[in-house]
Parts: sequence; structure tokens; C-alpha cells
Amino acid sequence: MINRYAELLFLIGRCLERADNYARIINIYYSMRHELMETDEGYAWERLASAVGHTHELSTPANEWAVLHDLTFDRTNPDSIFSSIQQVRNHIRTLRPLLPGELWDIINTFYLWLKEQDVSKLMLQSPYLFYKHISEQLALFNGTADAAMVRGQHWNFIQTGKFVERMNGTVRIIQATYRNMKQDEKLLDEELLYNRFLVLLKSCGGYDAFRKFHAHHVRLTEVTEFLLLNAEFPRSIRFGINSLASYIERNPLLHHSIKNLSIQTSDVLSSIRAGRQRHGENITEEVLLLLQQLQLTVSDLGLLFADICYQEEAPVTVEV
Repeated sequence: MINRYAELLFLIGRCLERADNYARIINIYYSMRHELMETDEGYAWERLASAVGHTHELSTPANEWAVLHDLTFDRTNPDSIFSSIQQVRNHIRTLRPLLPGELWDIINTFYLWLKEQDVSKLMLQSPYLFYKHISEQLALFNGTADAAMVRGQHWNFIQTGKFVERMNGTVRIIQATYRNMKQDEKLLDEELLYNRFLVLLKSCGGYDAFRKFHAHHVRLTEVTEFLLLNAEFPRSIRFGINSLASYIERNPLLHHSIKNLSIQTSDVLSSIRAGRQRHGENITEEVLLLLQQLQLTVSDLGLLFADICYQEEAPVTVEV
């Protein structure tokens, strides 16, 4: 495969997953912000931006309007929902001969609708319904791709991008939640602690699935173990590792990096279990440091995959 095509397919997977992640987390915040009982509204919106890994500088002090604009509509923010969908549309337009025609129809219609929206229009309707519509359009695209795409190199590159971005999102929201819990530990009673874990699980789309494994407890160790190591939940780090390995396991360098990621993931959970015996449900600095290292490893894995897969002569050998 031409290395440029591999790059575009990889980016399609990443951008779609990023847009879906943003829409879901914003919606969960809207539906549960009262349960979080944030006293400083501006600080609460800053936390929302941090939870999705938003690094683009806000044009105005953090408030509802500014954060929603930056995360959803800002053309100058390459990670906003609009920018992500615009990138997907541009890449699919370049790759139209290689992909099912239905994918172009879906993404083009979605882009043209989103292009006409802004925060003012969003606020006139229900923000919940607005972001739900975004999630539904992305689900329609992904479902059509699942049904129509041949399971070959094109599919594998899209899936690799998706799972790299998905693991990034999961680690990022865990890290942000636990960092906030560490800052607020003197203010958190049992009910607020439960609500934080609830928001964390729902932000990863995992609350209902978590309840199938842990019907009676929503506690630090169980939540972390589920999001990091559950092999059956599609947004867990373990599921992402296994999925990536199935696409790129024949490349020794990538296989080694995935193995290191697996070890670091287990180290995070071991540290949380040890800390629970000493400190109860409180977050330790050691856990925060391990989560930060895990985030860097996931990010490095994406860069490493890009460097290897876009080489002129030898794209990654994938399982078909």
C-alpha cells in the first residue's frame, strides 16, 4: 500500500474516535454535572476540557460557551469535533476509489450539517440531543464500515488508528478523574466519590458493562481494573492492546512496545491495590505518576506506528 494512503486511513480511525469521545464526554458532563457538585463553574468547564485532553488554548476564560465552542466548532483547533469530521471527509474524498461509497455519503451529509451549526444554535436546542445526534451519526458511519468494508489492509489501518486513539482517550479520562480526586480528596464523601466513578465509567461508555461484572460495588480498584484490564470491554486498555496486536504483531518493534504497554497497565493496577491497603480509596502520587507514564507510552505507540507504517518501502505487515 502507498504510505500516504496508510497515513490517511490511520488518521480516519483516529479522528472518528476522537470526535466520538468528545461528544460522549460532553454529554455525560451535561447529564451529571449537578451530581458532581462543582462550586466553581469556570473550573468545572476547565476540568471538562482537561478530561478530553484539550491542549488548544481557550480564546476566552473557561465557561460553558467558550469550552463548547473550542471542543465542538473551533476551526483553528485541530482536535475539535468539527475539525476531526472535516479531516475525515477530506481523507475519504482522497480515498473514494478504495472505500465503500456509502461512507462518503454519510460523512459528507454529516459534515454539511455540522458546518451550519454553532454554539448559539446548540444552546437554542437541547445540548444533550445535539451531542446525541453527533454520536448517532458516528455510529451510523462505523456500523456501515463494519458491514461494507473488506477485512484487508484498508480496514486494518483504520482500526489501528481507532484503537490507538481509544486507548489514549481511556487513559486520559482516568488520569484526569484521578488527578481531580487527589485535589479534592478532603471534600469527597462516599456519595461524591461514587458519582465521580459513575461519571468516569459513563465517559468511557462502560457503566452498563461494568455492572455485569460488578453488580454491587463501584469502587476505585474495581473501576480501574475494569477500564484497564477487562478483555471483553471494547474501550478497555487490555482490549485495545489485544486488538492492536492482532493487526501488527509481526513487527518486532511494535510488538515490543505493545508488550511494554501491557506491563505498565498491570503496574498501575498493582499500585492501586497496594495503595488501597495502606490508604483506603485515596489516590496516591505513585498512581498518578504511573498513569502519566502510561499516557506517554500510548502516545509514543501511535507515533511509532506512524513512523514505521509510513516508510516508503515497507508498510507494517498486518493480519488479514
